[in-house]
Amino acid sequence: MELLEVRNLSKIYKQGENEIRALDNVSFQVKRGEFIAIVGASGSGKSTLLHLIGGVDKPTSGQIFLNGQDVYSQNDEQLAIFRRRQVGLIYQFYNLIPILDAEENITLPVLMDGKKIDQDYLADLLQTLQLRDQLLKVKQKFGKNKYP
Repeated sequence: MELLEVRNLSKIYKQGENEIRALDNVSFQVKRGEFIAIVGASGSGKSTLLHLIGGVDKPTSGQIFLNGQDVYSQNDEQLAIFRRRQVGLIYQFYNLIPILDAEENITLPVLMDGKKIDQDYLADLLQTLQLRDQLLKVKQKFGKNKYP
């Protein structure tokens, strides 16, 4: 079974009377355990494709299946939950909530789901990302929830 299937995906942006075809009838499959790379010149549709796969933007036409589920058969609330639970997008430029520290930005989706934070996993993640020591310094300097 495919992990990801993209069928006849198109995305057209309208700019006045002009149409910009960011994607034009793209189809491919990714099997579980397979690694792929999306490459191309600037403006070739790489980011558009990733936004569509991740449920951030809606296609003009076509379908995306993740684990057999049609991503865009979901309503807006279901799509928000899908993005929170199933997708991890790392943007080229930081897309963080500026009033939250690194730990709060990481844990926000879990808290929005009404779930408990796994403190051991969080500590491991902060250590892996080399954020633990930096976060501790900030908290020592400004207090746990008192940032400038």
